[in-house]
Amino acid sequence: MTQGPETIQVDLPAHEPAQPLPPLSSPWLGRERLAGLSLIGLGLFALYASADLPFASESGVGSGLLPRALALILIALGFVQIAVTWSDKPESTGRWPVRDMLPVLIGVFLFAITIRGYQFGTFEIPALGMAVATPLATFLSGLAAKDMRIGELVVFSVILTVVCIGLFRYALGLSLPVAPWLIGY
Repeated sequence: MTQGPETIQVDLPAHEPAQPLPPLSSPWLGRERLAGLSLIGLGLFALYASADLPFASESGVGSGLLPRALALILIALGFVQIAVTWSDKPESTGRWPVRDMLPVLIGVFLFAITIRGYQFGTFEIPALGMAVATPLATFLSGLAAKDMRIGELVVFSVILTVVCIGLFRYALGLSLPVAPWLIGY
């Protein structure tokens, strides 16, 4: 007597239908167009930030040539991004997880104002150097990860700080302050 193949019926959980993305209020709010506008904005900011650097010097190329060239490349790529996606129906960016981005933005901001110090009118932030700015930025940015563990984040911040100090200050010889409050440079 032969038996036929058995059939097993598995009940899969019903999936909720995907939430539709909100309609676009402007054709500029699509992902690709916002990416192009972001590149253009970043390039314009880089041009502004490098405006006081010399383009050329007596010995040849000045320190402002590369930043300006890269800024112009960013601006050009932004326009290319917009032109290529112009005829496409823009895809919505959906909801932006601001709460997830906030630690990264705060970390970058604090790194920028603590590595060499900064003065806001009468309020002055002292130069803390890479020994404080790097782990501070790494730790705060790491808080954005959903699977973050505090212990691992502390260890990673310390290791990354040691690697960055060794690479940027000593291997590459950049004039970044390490710990001016402790060792003077």
